[in-house]
Amino acid sequence: MTKVVLDAFGGDHAPKECIAGVALALQRGFVKPEQLVLTGPRDAVLTALREQNVPAEGLTIVDAPDVLADTDTPTDAMKKKPRNSIALGINELKEGRAGAFVSAGSTGTVVAAATLGLRCLEGIRRPAIGAIIAGEKHPFLVLDVGANPMPKALHLAQYALMGSAYYRGTLGVAEPRVGILNIGSEELKGNPLVREARALMKQLPINFHGNVEGLEVFSGDCHVIVTDGFTGNVLLKVSEGVAEYLLRVMFGLMQQAGVDGKAMKQVQAGVMPRVDFSEYGGALLLGVEGIVTICHGRSRAPAFANAIRFACRAMEAEVNRHIVAAAKASSLLAPDANG
Repeated sequence: MTKVVLDAFGGDHAPKECIAGVALALQRGFVKPEQLVLTGPRDAVLTALREQNVPAEGLTIVDAPDVLADTDTPTDAMKKKPRNSIALGINELKEGRAGAFVSAGSTGTVVAAATLGLRCLEGIRRPAIGAIIAGEKHPFLVLDVGANPMPKALHLAQYALMGSAYYRGTLGVAEPRVGILNIGSEELKGNPLVREARALMKQLPINFHGNVEGLEVFSGDCHVIVTDGFTGNVLLKVSEGVAEYLLRVMFGLMQQAGVDGKAMKQVQAGVMPRVDFSEYGGALLLGVEGIVTICHGRSRAPAFANAIRFACRAMEAEVNRHIVAAAKASSLLAPDANG
């Protein structure tokens, strides 16, 4: 039975909301107690479990006494606090005791621990963070959203391969359309990196759509959108900020217009699942051996529960096997980490 590790001390509201997320995941049948491993200071984790009325029976707790602070860099985490909840969680995957890791801790620390602790998949040179966003017609995957701010063209092409394999295996679309984020749809648009990456993507065994402008991102033309980690992170955070702004304005105007409370709740129930990041729980670090899910730092119980659910789904869909198969079928096989 493949287990899921949850960093019980990662995030702004840990460990309370992490454990509440465990309770919700168990209640909704996303996972069984014997499938869960919690990392963090043992006594504090046990206390949080008692406070949330979650039985400790069946759960595995890995004692991680080194608590990370907001000011700790990835280097601090590895050298000064090696027994932290992220490092020991990744180690569970490395040693084969679990198949997935979920954390709302520092993105940089999670990426660093996973990149150093786990090998890259065969044929993949750099991992990428893929975030699912609800679009007009269907959810779409954006990668990279923060792992590699200065990629090479080969990396972007491999992101296209990984994104296509992930979307196909997890969301069940046989031939997901893949596009590259650009400043225009014309063939000659873009900087040298984008133009070179686009030329490589045309050679891949994927359904390549071509350039995607910012205005087209949410329209539904593409299932997978590839970009560098800097641009992708900006896109993700601007999207979240705009969504929250429009919701505040919309509900404020509805209130001023005298729309009754029942109607407003109906609208809210229809809108929130499309704009709430907790719906998908977290973003997957694609390209490493194991399923690593990075949650938003301000995640609460529903986000953690859904992150556990999506981690289980990614394992069941054998996402990494599909990525390796896609890499082998392409002409873009890269040397491993040892060159």
